Amino acid sequence: MEWKQSLTKAISYMENNLTNEISVEDVSNQVFMSNSHFQRVFNFVTGITIGDYIRNRRLSLAGRELLLTNSKVIDVAMRYQYDTSESFSKAFTRFHGIPPSIVKKHGDKLKRFDPITINIVIQGGFNMSHEVMENERGIRLIREKFEYKNVGNRRFIGIDCKRAGIGGYQVEEAIERLSKFLDPLTEKYATDITDYCMLETRHGQFIDDYYQLLIIGKFFKPNTPLPDKDWEQNFLYYYDIPTVNIGRGIYSGEESFGGDTFDAYVFTRDKILSDGVEIPYPKDYWTAVQFIDGEPKKGQYRFGYMFGVGGLK
Repeated sequence: MEWKQSLTKAISYMENNLTNEISVEDVSNQVFMSNSHFQRVFNFVTGITIGDYIRNRRLSLAGRELLLTNSKVIDVAMRYQYDTSESFSKAFTRFHGIPPSIVKKHGDKLKRFDPITINIVIQGGFNMSHEVMENERGIRLIREKFEYKNVGNRRFIGIDCKRAGIGGYQVEEAIERLSKFLDPLTEKYATDITDYCMLETRHGQFIDDYYQLLIIGKFFKPNTPLPDKDWEQNFLYYYDIPTVNIGRGIYSGEESFGGDTFDAYVFTRDKILSDGVEIPYPKDYWTAVQFIDGEPKKGQYRFGYMFGVGGLK
């Protein structure tokens, strides 16, 4: 396992120094390996060189910064260790396919290169296929299962957390308020996912952007009637799911997991994108946490994470 720890440490070092001048030798020194040996290991495992990784991450972050801030091109170029705006513009255009000067108008064309995480796949036994997921901060989750599924049209009914004044971490309070409305609908209109979920809608948002609407509730069949006349006064809301396919991972955690499901968001997103399956952002972009064993928190780990996805393979 030393090679995995070395790679994880090296990636963490690179991520923390993307705006600093770093060399292959600097990275290799972090893991006490020779330049040539570590470059071979890194390239064998990741499929790219250390230089490519640093360059791709810098240009990916630079594109996001130009899109979301008012930073000048020359300032972004210098921040990500380019000597001139001309050399930055040339590398940026080669990577993204558009020059930095038109990012504000054509931000949908930007490419993303996310931090690499090193995972181990364990197979065998009774058809077991669990993946141990770990990010650069040492957060570990076990992905018990991953599937793409055509679920058809669905309606999600729940409580609009913003209007109700309920935060995303007040799941138990929301479920208690919802049970009297949604439990009567479950028998007749339930889908195969009967657990309570926390759904985030992200219409018009780019990947990783903040959600627009946060709803805690359940999935139901399309055109499920809304609960009785008190539903509006109780801030209930319905959302007709814009995709018919989902990508979903089932996760359980270790002691490093503190209940922040964003880590599962990243692991799920990376799996979908690496498989070449479309996440239809910005138009039909939504995600949901599935509370299989209640609200995820330290000591209670098993939950699902799903994305609406486009065409399946």
